[in-house]
Amino acid sequence: MPERKKSVAAGIPLLLISLVGCRHANDDHHSSGPRTDIDLTVSNFSVSPGIADPEDPLTLAGTIQNIGNETANPLPGDSFLVRFNLSQDGTFELREHGFLEKQITDPIPPGSSYPFSFTAPYGGGDTQSRFGNFCTGMPCAPPETGVIGVMVDAADVIKEVDEGNNFQFVTYQVVGTRVAVTFGGCDFGTTEPGGPGCNLTVTDGLYTVTLHRPCSNCPPATEVVFPNELHRGINAVLLLKGCDRSQVPNGTCGGSWTITGETQKPGLPPDDEVFPLPCQVFFPATEHSCPASVYIRNENY
Repeated sequence: MPERKKSVAAGIPLLLISLVGCRHANDDHHSSGPRTDIDLTVSNFSVSPGIADPEDPLTLAGTIQNIGNETANPLPGDSFLVRFNLSQDGTFELREHGFLEKQITDPIPPGSSYPFSFTAPYGGGDTQSRFGNFCTGMPCAPPETGVIGVMVDAADVIKEVDEGNNFQFVTYQVVGTRVAVTFGGCDFGTTEPGGPGCNLTVTDGLYTVTLHRPCSNCPPATEVVFPNELHRGINAVLLLKGCDRSQVPNGTCGGSWTITGETQKPGLPPDDEVFPLPCQVFFPATEHSCPASVYIRNENY
């Protein structure tokens, strides 16, 4: 089995019943300004299309309502932020900026509404610094159910009557890339990666997987390392160490590794990206490494 330096996902299925009114995970959504009689809320929030990969443009639409008794943005130069994010559980984390922020400058009198419609992919902003392999349960396979949220007055510039109704959330189908590694010369096993043999380390910057095979030849195998990867590119390093010429014919222990990225959207054929990772050492050599940067998803798919 592969050695994983960070867990891919918690093995708890996601159950979403009602997410309207969810708050910050660390719940400090409170302005330090003077108390107002403004009360902003969001209704009719929708996201289309209902399934997408991280590069696809989404339409984010809804209505900001002022159900208070005082005008929001009453003076020229007044504004507040609307923020959108992707999460697994319908929350905004402390200091999270999400994948899109928009400034609202229009006055919104008491009892009035402000309709909005913005376009952005959910893979922008700080999404990919928070998520690599997006899994909400085990087994994990794309599409995975996530949550897209909207928060008004995201920077807490208005001290409202009710700070807890600034949120709306909708469940969303998140299409990442299934990343698999094939080794054509050896089966994957449980040998510790510290010993002699062929090591492959794959990382998306958040999660790291290490696969190891001993020097001797054995049957081929395929291992899924990232079931639903949101990053478009990953980094890989092949390391061959401590093997002698008789154990590794032609010095090509690492030459039969292949990384495959498969992205599948409904109604479309899968996008398959296949990358052989050649790595040959000329003996005598105690250790030899071959780094590679790999694009696992076509941004135009």
